[in-house]
Amino acid sequence: MPSPAHPPLPPLPPDHLAHLARRAGLPLPSDRLAGVAATVHAIDTVLGSLRDIPLGETPPAPSFTAVPGGSPSRRTS
Repeated sequence: MPSPAHPPLPPLPPDHLAHLARRAGLPLPSDRLAGVAATVHAIDTVLGSLRDIPLGETPPAPSFTAVPGGSPSRRTS
């Protein structure tokens, strides 16, 4: 569920999506606009919920080394 800090964006209107697709040089038939707009909105909603995860000082994943059969360890070099 989106927080007040990251409210959900309104759905992208199909005509705006068509404009963006043309500018990007992507062929997007008009009969697919509504479906693609709904998919873009669904993806944005999921990404919005990920923005709300409190990571704090969590370092990026490349700073860890996976150890088979054990717990990950922090890289030192």
